[in-house]
Amino acid sequence: MRWLGALLVLAGAGGGYLLARRESLLPERLARALLVDLGEMVDGVCCLRRPLPDILGKDLAEGLGAVWLWKPLLEMLKGETGQSLPACWAEAAGQLPAPMDWMLASLGPLLPAGGEALRRAIEETGAELTGFLREERSRQAVEARLTAAVCLSGACLLILVLM
Repeated sequence: MRWLGALLVLAGAGGGYLLARRESLLPERLARALLVDLGEMVDGVCCLRRPLPDILGKDLAEGLGAVWLWKPLLEMLKGETGQSLPACWAEAAGQLPAPMDWMLASLGPLLPAGGEALRRAIEETGAELTGFLREERSRQAVEARLTAAVCLSGACLLILVLM
């Protein structure tokens, strides 16, 4: 019976580790999705000159970027508030986790004009997101080891106390 209890405590610690790991990976997964989406946005807005609501509704309607940025932006643009595109963009980008909120907020004023200035700004934002991803991966490696150590040591301590 003690072994069953020990196994259950270890399983609970493993579940706690997996839950903490999934939550800590969200910024990295979101940054990766937004990096891909920004590439599609450059093609649609700057090269093909398609309207932004059309791109948001068709090309960027799926994935993690859609949940966090594109769908809220599309809803604001279609809403009755009468806000301008830069204001809607600033509000939608402000809901992203830091530092992605300020990285993407700078694109808002350039969106109505489009053109080469927007393309350069999106490329710069993509470079910033790539740097963030590099830093986030190294931080995640350290954090994963620390989280695993805390969960395992806590489970072992609990097993020793209960036995």
